[in-house]
Amino acid sequence: MVRREPFGQANLFHLNAGGSWRITLTNFGAALVAWHMPDGDGQAGNILLGFDDFQDYLDDDQFTGVIVGRFANRIAQGRFNFAGTPYLLPRNDSPNHLHGGPDGFHRRVWEADVFERSDHVGVRFGLLSPHGDQGYPGTLTVRAHYRLYTEDRLTLDLEADSDRPTLVNLACHAYFNLAGGGSVLDHRIQVHASRYLPINEACLPTGEIRSVEGSALDLRRPQSLRGVLSREDQQLTMAGGVDHCLVVDGHPGELRPAANVEDPASGRRLRVAATQPGVQVYSGNNLKGMPFKKHAGLCLETQHFPDSPNQPGFPSTVIDPDHPYRERMVFT
Repeated sequence: MVRREPFGQANLFHLNAGGSWRITLTNFGAALVAWHMPDGDGQAGNILLGFDDFQDYLDDDQFTGVIVGRFANRIAQGRFNFAGTPYLLPRNDSPNHLHGGPDGFHRRVWEADVFERSDHVGVRFGLLSPHGDQGYPGTLTVRAHYRLYTEDRLTLDLEADSDRPTLVNLACHAYFNLAGGGSVLDHRIQVHASRYLPINEACLPTGEIRSVEGSALDLRRPQSLRGVLSREDQQLTMAGGVDHCLVVDGHPGELRPAANVEDPASGRRLRVAATQPGVQVYSGNNLKGMPFKKHAGLCLETQHFPDSPNQPGFPSTVIDPDHPYRERMVFT
């Protein structure tokens, strides 16, 4: 069952597929608003940071729960050259461009189409981004398909088609807190990544792809986030915590395990699989305290690599009419 209700300038969509998970979405930013999951004793609790008031989404500058694009993460100096043409983008993370700009996809009211099947329910969100939107070339048709299955599985398919060659990198910026409140520092995290992208003082990748061996970002075995953040590592110092893209093991384009997170106190666990080449692990370092305090949420943003348009050694983010953008995330 999918129940729709008004939500400011948008709508809320409450998904119930008959399992134990209950998920709420909004077509403002195609965002995940709430996700109720039982703990080890069967008590349901919300594992997402989100807002009850639509105005809070308008005021939010932390990308809470939304789909970000056209280009997730940072682009250095808000500029790139593509097909022989220089492009300038809004610098909303001075001096860089972040998550598609100040009026990116996270600020749009998307079209919404509800569907119900025997084993799942969902919402298809759609958006048309005209040529020149936030400085990017090409008219882009974007879709975000959320499907909640009876056996407690959520899939998110992100799709984009363009009328000409352009760059695309979409991501889900959900903040998870499996405890249902407080800090995520005692969460245990595991990332299936043997390599990561080192950053500089501007939180931009240097262009190197480095082994996690011996670094604070070796998350191949489950460990507490508190323990990770307590390590002495220049990479953590520059980011104020974890805010790094890790290279997911396996072949990009194939669905494979990306990350696991667990809250030992509640017994809640979540596994993330994805087709994208990387996962940006963000420990909520810049949450400001109103309403969410520092480390109140953990992001696992599967995506292409940051600043790819300026890094020729990174996987391409170019799409064209014959090569559309198709990526998937699966939560279990």
